[in-house]
Order: sequence, then C-alpha cells, then structure tokens
Amino acid sequence: MIAPLDWGLGHITRTIPIIRELLKRGHKVITCGDHVAEEIYQKEFPNINHIIIKGYEPYYSGNNNQRIAILKQVPKFIKKIIKEKKIIESISIKEKIDIIISDNRFGIRTNRTTNIYITHQLNIMGPLLIRKLINVINRILIRKFDYTWVPDYANSELSGDLSINKLESLKIGPLSRFENYKNDDSEIRYKYLAIISGPEPHRSLIEKEIINCFIETNYKCAIIVGKTTVEKKLIENISIFPHLETKEFLKLISRSELIICRSGYSSIMDLYFLQKKVLFIPTPGQTEQEYLAKYYKEEYSISFFKQGKINLKKADFNSIQKISNAKKKLLEVAFKKANL
Repeated sequence: MIAPLDWGLGHITRTIPIIRELLKRGHKVITCGDHVAEEIYQKEFPNINHIIIKGYEPYYSGNNNQRIAILKQVPKFIKKIIKEKKIIESISIKEKIDIIISDNRFGIRTNRTTNIYITHQLNIMGPLLIRKLINVINRILIRKFDYTWVPDYANSELSGDLSINKLESLKIGPLSRFENYKNDDSEIRYKYLAIISGPEPHRSLIEKEIINCFIETNYKCAIIVGKTTVEKKLIENISIFPHLETKEFLKLISRSELIICRSGYSSIMDLYFLQKKVLFIPTPGQTEQEYLAKYYKEEYSISFFKQGKINLKKADFNSIQKISNAKKKLLEVAFKKANL
C-alpha cells in the first residue's frame, strides 16, 4: 500500500516512480488517500485500486505567521493519526497487505506489516520557540516505522540540513515522476510557466498575484493551478491549466522558457530532473520552504521573492545543478533491505 500526505500535490506525485518500480518488480499495489490522490493515481495507473482515507486537511492563515494556525490544528492532526491507524489496521487484514509505504503519514502503519516512512524532513525547521519539541516528537513517530527512506543523495545535496540527523535512514535518491524526462525540442510557446499548488488560502493568493504579474508583461504565459476540477481557460495573455497528467505536464514544461513555483521539496526534485530555469516563491510562514528558498539562493543563485512582492524584472532564473550519482543503485539497495 502507498499512502501520501495531503499537504500539496507533491507528496502524491513523488510516489509515482516508487509505484512504477513496484509494478515492474511484479508487486500488487494499492493506493490510499483523498479524492485528489485518487484522480492523480487513476490517470497514471488506471488498473490500481484506490481506497479513500482522508488526510489531515491542513489550512494556513492568510497572513505570514503560520505558527498559531498550525498549533491550533495539532489536536486535529493527532485525532487524524489515531483514526487512520485504526482504519489501516482493518484494511491491511482485508486486503492482505504485506508492506506499507507512507509518505509523511504517521498513522499509516500496522503491527503486522513492514512499514516504510518516506520523508526529507528528519530535521524540521519549525518555529524557533517550539522547534526542539517538534523534532523530539518527529523522531519518536518516525522510529515506529521499520525503515525510513530519504529522497536525496548521500551528501544531502538537495535537501540540505533538513535531512541531516542521527536517525537511522536510507538515502534512496530524489523521487520525481519526471526523472526520465527528455526535452522534445518543441518551440518555446510560453515565456513564463507558473506551477501553483498547496493549502489554501495561499494557493489562491499567489494565483491572483501571478496573474497580475503576467498580465503586466507582453509575453504569452501559462499557469498550472494545481486543482483537478478546473477547466482550461484563457485570461488575456495567460493560458490557465488544471493539474496535468505526466505527458501533458512535460509537454507544457518543454514549451516554457522559465518556471515559477513554490520552493517545496517535491517541486525541487522535479526541477532537478527537468533542468529548467526557475524562480521560487515560498509559502509565507512555511519554514521548510523558506529554508529551501534561502538554501538554493546560496547554493545555486536561484532568486526567490516573498509572496506579495514578486518582481519578474529583478528575478535571476537559474537551474539546479545536476550531479552524477547512481540513484538507481541507491533505490535498489533500499528495496533489497525491505525485501521488495
């Protein structure tokens, strides 16, 4: 069973290469998650059964300080973890599940299965006042799993300090549905492509800001709004697209010169393989994305702007330097240790 967190689409899409590899090895795969996860998985793997287990349904404050908003939701998150643990116990017996791979969902594990936890956050960059407590809790919950897989290379080159910790873990190389990407040499159609996803209200706030920025340019632009229910439409010089399946997404990437997106880790792994020039806009108050934006500014000279202060004229778009490493070998070692 594959179970991704519902905190942005990246947790769903980055499990796609894991599923491909499992199917290639002859395993029967079941996915679980909310209806958004179901739609994405069904487009990629129409023959796989999906079981609806609602996620944590996080929300953000409309301002830049997310600490209070997140703290208020802690009791809800704990209830969700306890509830999903009970649900998965029943499902694992009914479906005869042997192995569970959970992407950042603490409650998706059982005592009768081999439990694998995927995360790049062994060291959470939470608010300073509660960072130590958060990381103590994080370590306690992670240790309940049999294996911890970190989607990065051995030197933590992509995730930086986020994955540096004394917790026992296996580096499996970056995960992206685009890891076999090849530019189709299409003629560039769009100057800018913005990829927007994540919890509300900031998903809608950045969408409005990006639309205003794009309208002010004289270029053809495109936006992927990160919602599966939106129809394709045109607003002045901007083409608006819903969440796209892999082939259509790659086509749009190939036809776009410059990318604008959140500095979420799944997006970073995608861009590592896509090798497109990018500008980051971290979600306000989300400490992980703020850390990664600063890290990539220092390491790769990639510009980032705070939401509400985007200035395309002052942006330095750069790509993430690709390193030579045996990603496939790292994943094969992890699979072998878990008897996959």
